[in-house]
Amino acid sequence: MAKAGHAYPQVVPRAADLMDSRVITAQGRWPVDRALAAARAVGASIIAADPKTAARREDLERAAAWGLGRAPWTDVAHAGLPAVSLTTDEIAVRRLLRGGASIVLVRDVRRVVGAIEASPHPTASLAGRLERLHGSQGEARLWLLRTAGKLAEAHGHAAYAVGGFVRDLMLGRGADQMADVDLVVEGDGVAFGRRLAEETGGHLVVHAAFGTALLEGGVTPDGTRVGRVDIATARRERYAQPGALPEVSPAGIDEDLGRRDFSVNAMAVALLPSAWGRLHDPWGGAEDVAARRLRVLHPLSFVEDPTRIWRGARYAARLGLRPDAGFRRALALAIRVGLYPVLSGQRLRAELDLVMDEADPWRALGLVLGWGALKLWDASYRVTSRSRARLAAARVFLRWARGARIAVDGPGLALLALLFDQSRPVADRCVRRLAIAGGPGAPVDAGAARALARRLGSMGPRRASRVAEALRPVRDGLLFGAWLAGGRAGRRDIEWFLREGRSERPLSSGDDVVAAGVPRGPLVGQAIGILRDLKLDGRVRTLDEERAAVTEWVKALATKGDLR
Repeated sequence: MAKAGHAYPQVVPRAADLMDSRVITAQGRWPVDRALAAARAVGASIIAADPKTAARREDLERAAAWGLGRAPWTDVAHAGLPAVSLTTDEIAVRRLLRGGASIVLVRDVRRVVGAIEASPHPTASLAGRLERLHGSQGEARLWLLRTAGKLAEAHGHAAYAVGGFVRDLMLGRGADQMADVDLVVEGDGVAFGRRLAEETGGHLVVHAAFGTALLEGGVTPDGTRVGRVDIATARRERYAQPGALPEVSPAGIDEDLGRRDFSVNAMAVALLPSAWGRLHDPWGGAEDVAARRLRVLHPLSFVEDPTRIWRGARYAARLGLRPDAGFRRALALAIRVGLYPVLSGQRLRAELDLVMDEADPWRALGLVLGWGALKLWDASYRVTSRSRARLAAARVFLRWARGARIAVDGPGLALLALLFDQSRPVADRCVRRLAIAGGPGAPVDAGAARALARRLGSMGPRRASRVAEALRPVRDGLLFGAWLAGGRAGRRDIEWFLREGRSERPLSSGDDVVAAGVPRGPLVGQAIGILRDLKLDGRVRTLDEERAAVTEWVKALATKGDLR
């Protein structure tokens, strides 16, 4: 029995009590295969190299399976890791882990003798934040989440809201700014989706191979739409090759969160009434949200799925998140690996489309460009001195076009700007890599665009009809390219043509010119063209003036004997 007033010793766990001693040290120049063999020989789970580098054995296993066995093992390691002594107290260690360290190394003087890995963080509750979702959209989402939790509990499953919705909730974004709701069920997600569809009156699209479903058109009891809802079975993923679509199998919520792209998206909120609002955060995403830090879950994240690079650019641009050092190392590794033959061009092109759907796509594109990620389109892609200027010009042009109500394919324009200053072979290979066969996204001959821009710039008397004549046969992609390459006068001409010039028509119809004496046949089209040019130049304004002009033209043809 405790004695009143007696001073009891306080047991403070030290690093030595927390560490995993299954650690070996390896030379940094060793390849993955050698480091992995050494780890297997002694049953080590962590491979370390002084001063601040360590890799998990599971990451070495994955790299070896993907054909990276001859790469330096440090390529798949965590770098810049903190190190503590055996006697460092638990509070100091936990502070380092909360600060974003995935592993804390433990040293006995200079030798690494152990490692402490990040573990699930203390449970917090987001119930208060959920209850503060306001407005019709916020209340609809709250009703949906409560309904999902009750349905899951009634059928003996656990259900969670995950991913971007949880991230945006923690960022304090309004309901109208938040990501769509993603639900994960520890159980049969598709069967759960069918029950939720019945409850909401929505339409369910099932993707059985992945154990996922999409619910659309659901409404609350008062008729408010709940928006798009993705539903999935909690799962683990295995990537047979870099860039491949994953093979999936059922798992628990923590493993499901561990398959995700970034720590800020690897959080879940429990929806069951008995656990309502409880946060699951095994990867420290909450601290990264607070620090506005963008952190991958492991060094092979971008090799596993290179499209995550584009997602990272979207999150960085939209949410103001800053990539950490681990993100940049993972990015550099993915670019060095280079070839992803099983990554389809359609998936790469889809990421460009998603970027262009952002409120500020050009900032995200600038990040992708600056990171060197377009080498995934073609290894010879080079960022030139004009690259950023082209993006800035495309941004200006798209803003003008939308204001003028000119239809412009945003992703096609972005692709044009990104490829404009590449050599023709590189541009062609990029387009083939993106599986673009033709249409608005097809490559534009930069030389032809520059030539057209020069022609406009050197044009003599700038009559509207001459400008229209020069631009009328040109397809839109080449017009946009000439705008990017042109000077102020040439850009004004192209804008005028797109806004007014190419849609200008005379007041007279074909029947009108026939009534004025033009025989039916090819001469009718010529007469209409002449009237259009006269109108463009302001030389005719009324129907009477057009009739008079046609009469004079007919007389001239008759005099030369060409009226037939």
